[in-house]
Amino acid sequence: MAIIKFIKSKLFVGLYLLIVLMPTAFSKSVSYSLPYGWSKIKDMSNIKAINKYCEYDFFADHTKREKRYFEKNCPFESSSDIAEPKEIQEDYSQVERRYLYQSDNFSLFLKEKPITDPDIDPYFNSPTTILFLEKEGQIVDELTIRWHHTHDFGFTDELSYFIDKQFNIWLINHGVTEEGYWLSLWAHYKIDPQKLKFEAITVKTSGEQINFPDNLVVFANADYDKNSVQQCLKEEFNNECHDGNIYTYYLNEIKKNTALLVKKSQAPKNAFSLFKKKLDRSCLTMPRFDYIKGAPFPYFNDLYSCEIEGLKQELIRIEKELAKK
Repeated sequence: MAIIKFIKSKLFVGLYLLIVLMPTAFSKSVSYSLPYGWSKIKDMSNIKAINKYCEYDFFADHTKREKRYFEKNCPFESSSDIAEPKEIQEDYSQVERRYLYQSDNFSLFLKEKPITDPDIDPYFNSPTTILFLEKEGQIVDELTIRWHHTHDFGFTDELSYFIDKQFNIWLINHGVTEEGYWLSLWAHYKIDPQKLKFEAITVKTSGEQINFPDNLVVFANADYDKNSVQQCLKEEFNNECHDGNIYTYYLNEIKKNTALLVKKSQAPKNAFSLFKKKLDRSCLTMPRFDYIKGAPFPYFNDLYSCEIEGLKQELIRIEKELAKK
């Protein structure tokens, strides 16, 4: 009996250890090649200032002082802080998928999308790079993070990125012309570990800033003129109406009329902020930026269409409320 008890106790301990240790014995070890990309990108959100520092006529003669100022202040003049691990560099053209991170929870890998457009010369243009989020061998989300297109005279249009160890992802759209370097977009994303999705945090352009999930800020435009916008709106087929100006016009009208409703005790004091937050939340979708030659990103066209339509409907509702006795 003692022998049987001993065997049973050993068997129990063995089974217990097998159950406890099995997940670690067979689990995928965590491995990563992060950070990866151009680290300077994360600090390049001040688009207006950078564009000013990077104005530089490449075809003109410059003094040594002007050259030093340009080289010191324009961030595109130096790319020495690009983080690209040696093993990634070596395998860059040898593998279909370049894994940056692998674990039991999820994996991250880069894959190039081949150029299929016959109008794009692969000699002067690089394939688009996609960042994929993978779970148990299945792709659950993806994000375009890089392209490089060269136009006439060597002018470029690029999307560049940086990914840190906390899975923050930064993107910028930038390039170069005869007038210097330009920056048009700065975006910050992060991976949601529960949803296993790429989530936008902030997107900035020279005209707007989007703070997800529910705050669109359109910057003041020095050229905005209320009378010009009103005249533009009367002309049904006028394609010169700037979306940002139209948005500003309707937003100001709603602010003014909502204040009248509040004054008449027909709306709470925070009625405007509540409405705007609700509208922004409904219109702000996950921004994905893909290259379209000579055209703005469709994302902003769709965003303004949604916002302006929502503002129009709210203005109609408020005017009806004000008309009541």
